Amino acid sequence: MNEDPTDGTSGLGGRLPLLPPDALDEAQRALRDRLRATRARDAEEGGYQAALPDGRFIGPFNALLRTPHLAQPLLEWAQALTRAGIPTDVREAVILTVAAHWRAEYALYAHTAAAEKAGLPGPAIAALLRGETPRGLRPDADLAHRLAAALVRDHRVPDGLYDEAAAAFGTNTLIALVSLVGQYLSTSALLACFQVPAPSPDHTEAPAT
Repeated sequence: MNEDPTDGTSGLGGRLPLLPPDALDEAQRALRDRLRATRARDAEEGGYQAALPDGRFIGPFNALLRTPHLAQPLLEWAQALTRAGIPTDVREAVILTVAAHWRAEYALYAHTAAAEKAGLPGPAIAALLRGETPRGLRPDADLAHRLAAALVRDHRVPDGLYDEAAAAFGTNTLIALVSLVGQYLSTSALLACFQVPAPSPDHTEAPAT
């Protein structure tokens, strides 16, 4: 079932039409229920949109709904990283750094809102979105940005930066941060392949509950 071009949401799936709830099979419905209880709730709290009022998911979730056998373990990974104790401003600085490198529109839209909620300064967010060096971040968030930028841009971490990050975060949190970079490399690749856009202000409505 294709998107209805007259309903104001045409194109939000990019190369994939948005999946309507009545077209989902049993495994997809179970995944949808999990997404509603986790990602849609997080989006509502974060000030961005993951689902339309009619129950269709947007962003990477529309693609993930097609492959529950892949999406379920990916969600477990994402939730494990959420529980890893990374401070919220550090987390959002990393995500925006990765998404900006890929120009992943939906991720930039969602995590701009999340970064604002996490207290990142507006000028720093604007610089991250442009792929520039931000100013005004807390030292840990600035360090995490530099680590993420080295990984996505240069594909290596110089010894000095590694030593600084290991001393500041400790080995376990450093592993979690590198894994967070990997998570959003995967998400950004998904968004890029299927050309998933951010919703325009006209499309932004209260998420489905």
